[in-house]
Amino acid sequence: AHARPGHRIGVEEVVRDTAGRRVRLGRGDSVVSAAPTLVARGRIHIDAAAEGVVDSRDLSFGYAWSNVRQPRTMAGVDARGRLILATVDGRRTGGSEGFTLQEAAAFMRSLGAVDALNLDGGGSTAMAVGGVLVNNPSDATGERAVGGTVQVLPGRTRP
Repeated sequence: AHARPGHRIGVEEVVRDTAGRRVRLGRGDSVVSAAPTLVARGRIHIDAAAEGVVDSRDLSFGYAWSNVRQPRTMAGVDARGRLILATVDGRRTGGSEGFTLQEAAAFMRSLGAVDALNLDGGGSTAMAVGGVLVNNPSDATGERAVGGTVQVLPGRTRP
């Protein structure tokens, strides 16, 4: 029950509060922490400052976060609207050292993305397929208890 490359999938969002009640989202609401844009309309486009990701009062964080290789999770779509999800491990010298934002953007373009975003990263980067962790999170303790996830699940048959 896994999506195969090229297989059509639908997108549906249901957000619930801690009591299980459905939360209605309005235009402009976002439930995924994602920034900055990596690819827009087929071109690499990174402007972390304009998207409010980099704090001009603490440039050291912004530099390390964007220009130093880090574990990253990325999402995008290709020209046919197909979803691309990718994870790169990092912080392992001689193994996977991660991507800078520029490298992440180039990688997503190489996969055919015409639009792509940088999702959460660092020690929060984890990917599971069929309930099995398929990458190596950078934290020494393994997976983090992170509240934000992107899930691709089998669809329901609609009447």
